Amino acid sequence: MSLPTQTIRLIEQLERHNILLVEWEHALLIRLGYPLVPNSDLVFLVPDEQLRIVEKRAADIGYNAADREILPPKYPSEECNRSLRYIIQDPGHICSRVVLLPLSWTGVSLDEVEHLSVVENNLPCSLYTLPVSVVCTAFVRMATREKRGSKLRMEAIASLCHVIAYHFFDTSYEGDYYEIPPDDQPLSEKEVLQMAKAVNNIKRWEMKEGEEWIGSELIKAMTGAISYDDLPCKND
Repeated sequence: MSLPTQTIRLIEQLERHNILLVEWEHALLIRLGYPLVPNSDLVFLVPDEQLRIVEKRAADIGYNAADREILPPKYPSEECNRSLRYIIQDPGHICSRVVLLPLSWTGVSLDEVEHLSVVENNLPCSLYTLPVSVVCTAFVRMATREKRGSKLRMEAIASLCHVIAYHFFDTSYEGDYYEIPPDDQPLSEKEVLQMAKAVNNIKRWEMKEGEEWIGSELIKAMTGAISYDDLPCKND
């Protein structure tokens, strides 16, 4: 999908001032296999110390961050109080938004980001992404710091489920529609093999010190030993 001219102008301004942009939300989920429809909204993680620079450089070309009244939150990350949110109104395009939030909000470290090649990147700037292991652990981290039943926790768990399902398992089907199997239906031979491969993959993930439990909890949830909703939370 083509981007509004004004969105490109803002991105190029950030590129000129060496702002490190890490894709998050919609674009990242699509890259990891979740079949969302592309849109012109952009959500980035930015090193914490660069957020103030982003705000200043955006203001230099006439962009001022929007408050919640002007631009109601659309994505889970917009619940972050430190996020910078810009509404883009460009003739001929539907209004879109650019959201930038601190990398620390997800618990992701700079040494975990990966640079996208020119072939993989369709934006007019350098862009970084995150491997599936980092994304999944970030979603668990975000969910566990929230109270059970909170909107942000539910959205983080939903995103986690989507990434796990579409990245590790074959979700394609034949025919015009998909019949949901009953809970007590045994896994097929193909599904057993996919599950075993996914479990072995997660066991190889390198976890941060003190977060080794995330891998084992993910495996329990993925294999049905517990529900994703049973993942630890703030008020446990």
